[in-house]
Amino acid sequence: MAGSATGHGRLLMGMAAAVLWVPAAAIATSGLVIDGAGQPIAQAMVTLQPAEMTVGASTFTVFTDADGRYALPEKATGRVLAVRKLGYAPVSIDPAQAAKITLTPVDNIADQAPPAAWLPRTGADDLARANTILQCSSCHQFPSQKVRTYSKMLDGKTEAEKQAAWKAIINYMRVKFVQIGPDQSLYDPAKMDFKTILDPAAGSFDAHDEEQISAFLARHLPTRFDTLTSYDYGAPLGVTEKTVMREIQLPQDSFVREVGLTPDSPYLWGADLQHNRLLRVDPETGEQKPYPIPYAGPTGPHTIVDTPDGKFWVTMLEQGVVGRFDPKTEQWQLFDKFGKYEMAHDIAPDYKFQAMPDPKGRYWFTLIGSNRMASLDPATGEVGYVDTPKDEGESAMHSSLYGAVITRDGKRVWFSQLSGGIGAVNTETSKIDVYLPLPQGAGPRRMAIDDQDVLYVPMFGTGELLIYDSKADRELGRVMMPDPNNAAYSAVWDPWRKVVWVGTSNADAIYKFKPADRSFEVFPLPSQMAYLRMITFDRRNGTLWTAYSNIPTGAGPSRFVMVDPGDGVAVKAAP
Repeated sequence: MAGSATGHGRLLMGMAAAVLWVPAAAIATSGLVIDGAGQPIAQAMVTLQPAEMTVGASTFTVFTDADGRYALPEKATGRVLAVRKLGYAPVSIDPAQAAKITLTPVDNIADQAPPAAWLPRTGADDLARANTILQCSSCHQFPSQKVRTYSKMLDGKTEAEKQAAWKAIINYMRVKFVQIGPDQSLYDPAKMDFKTILDPAAGSFDAHDEEQISAFLARHLPTRFDTLTSYDYGAPLGVTEKTVMREIQLPQDSFVREVGLTPDSPYLWGADLQHNRLLRVDPETGEQKPYPIPYAGPTGPHTIVDTPDGKFWVTMLEQGVVGRFDPKTEQWQLFDKFGKYEMAHDIAPDYKFQAMPDPKGRYWFTLIGSNRMASLDPATGEVGYVDTPKDEGESAMHSSLYGAVITRDGKRVWFSQLSGGIGAVNTETSKIDVYLPLPQGAGPRRMAIDDQDVLYVPMFGTGELLIYDSKADRELGRVMMPDPNNAAYSAVWDPWRKVVWVGTSNADAIYKFKPADRSFEVFPLPSQMAYLRMITFDRRNGTLWTAYSNIPTGAGPSRFVMVDPGDGVAVKAAP
């Protein structure tokens, strides 16, 4: 009897385990979204998601058409259907009950709008606003929920008291800034001189930033965040009933800044800065496998960009290391020729967003730790350096040499500085032959270059898109992006659609810019705290891929994100 009972218990346990592990069935869900009057709601976001976002799980998102109808792809799985549109109360229901969904308008959208909504768009303090966005949104959305909680505590205080409180936070952030490195980081504040950490002249935000930002926040940041009656995207939505978005959950304790794809590999590859590794993700199953960087000590893999031969270049922020990884053989070629504290940030891609060498076979990198451009010949290991401009007395970290692109003929490499300007290195002479200084707070970040060598430079602070003809060396214009507080982190040229995609950090959206008429469209993303860095492509079908990556690690959603605009673009080899 006892044996039978045990066997019966095991059977029940096995059945329970089977129930727990059976995936949600594929649901070809379709339905209608209407308002209380029975009128259709167009461009409502419909997301099918699991009951819990475990590692490898996916959400699938579509949008309603002009008649309020939606249809999820057959491969979509999930247990909960979430429906939302800005200005309506969100609804979450069982997918089986999703034939007709009614959304109710609301006056208060405080819980729906992105952080950008809490900052003034224009005013007398535009330069201070720009510098605040530049410095505070460089790591995380602003004002984040923690910032709002802190600001609430200042309700009723005088402006002078508020400014003193914000100065204290800026000093706190000086410490947090050196804590954002990877496991075993060389920049462990416990091993550093505390006076140096708090020295404004040595850090990312100097004394001028401290005074300007604290004054701006004291004067303009709300202390109440419970009511918001409107938010304007600033441009039409670009989503249609054919747009599909997918999110894949990554480990919450990882910091996968960027995703890399190559047609030579069936997998997604993420640079996990936190754990000194690449993370391989199967897009079909969500299965994930870590690939530690085979180097002694911390590396902090940062940027991952593919090459035409199916490999990846990976820059790393620690120990002066960069590497080339072959996803087919899973072999590394590592180069540690840069100085230990140089911090290789970006490698220069071309208009196809692929890492390309100059005519001498050298790849070019931005060194954020020393304000220098560096070249590397992988055949010989030889490196070269070019100093880039900065104001006298300014630290390299404050100048923040950041993004880079290479022209089609490889004879120029363009660079951007967060607290400086944009410029070009002549790869034949290894000298700077163009430099365009920009005002403090403009924040040129990671730019795009098109097939005619026109630059598109997102201005992180001011919210403008700078357009520059790099052949004629003349500015073609500056276009204000839909929300000037969006904190545009990156731009990438789409060689198939002939448009520029802009990844925002503060607006929970991707922007599509059409150079032909200089217009924008907005693609709202399925998750809040959607802090984007680089956007890349699946070159087999033209879909966009990016990642959510707030700092510190785990502060926001940790996911790969796919966006199929639904335009049926024909993908072919870029000319």
